[in-house]
Amino acid sequence: MTTFIEPLPFVQLVLLCGVVLGGLMAITTGIGFALEALLGNTRRIFDLPRAKGQLRWELLGSLRFWGMASVAYAGLLWGVPLAEESALSIATTFGVCFFGFEVYYWCLHRSMHFRPLYRFHRFHHDSRVTSPLTGYSMSAIESVGWLVGLVGVPWLLAMVTPISLIGFLAYHAFYQIPGNIIGHANVDFFPAAAGKRSNSWIGHPTTYHSLHHARFNNHYSFGSTFMDRLLGTEWPDWPELHLRVIRGVPLEKLSVRGIGVD
Repeated sequence: MTTFIEPLPFVQLVLLCGVVLGGLMAITTGIGFALEALLGNTRRIFDLPRAKGQLRWELLGSLRFWGMASVAYAGLLWGVPLAEESALSIATTFGVCFFGFEVYYWCLHRSMHFRPLYRFHRFHHDSRVTSPLTGYSMSAIESVGWLVGLVGVPWLLAMVTPISLIGFLAYHAFYQIPGNIIGHANVDFFPAAAGKRSNSWIGHPTTYHSLHHARFNNHYSFGSTFMDRLLGTEWPDWPELHLRVIRGVPLEKLSVRGIGVD
């Protein structure tokens, strides 16, 4: 038996999505800045200052994404059938959201680094040394691109089988939001084992994505490495730089390279 969230007025559903999403983003951002304060002297990635006014423009960009996402998620939940919650429905929804968005995001991100589309991605890349506010700091056009994937993947799943509300929320609460917000912190809290390529197919340390902001190209994946690895857009020196960072030696230039990488 399936249900839709139609009895709830759409405006109220938007407000509910906004409260839930905003709360998750706020809590996760607080954790990200707490990690920077706690590990800033021992696990800092780039020992460089952020741009003047960066946190202010990142906050504004993140608030814009929050508002757009609240409407988009409400539209999704208003229009798709929801499954009776079970281990299978939760795992299916979580897994499809994870792998579907990873594939979609690599394609979106890679395309936005081509010259005709880069102007829509430039706002995000104004943050060379990242912060927990960087993750959702993006232009309105790029926000639309993200939401097409974040809403479109579960919508396509719902055309085959009802989605699990718990699975959808778990994906955002435990992977999408912390992966994007904490994953942009300028500290690397991952253990040395996370820097082994064999361990990083479905996850990567924060140094991995920091190198994308510093170098602009390669590392187009969201929270995994499998798309970069399969499509040849992975920098070979990231494990070496990750190990350097977690040993307490921060990177002092955005242009820094590992041994053997030009």
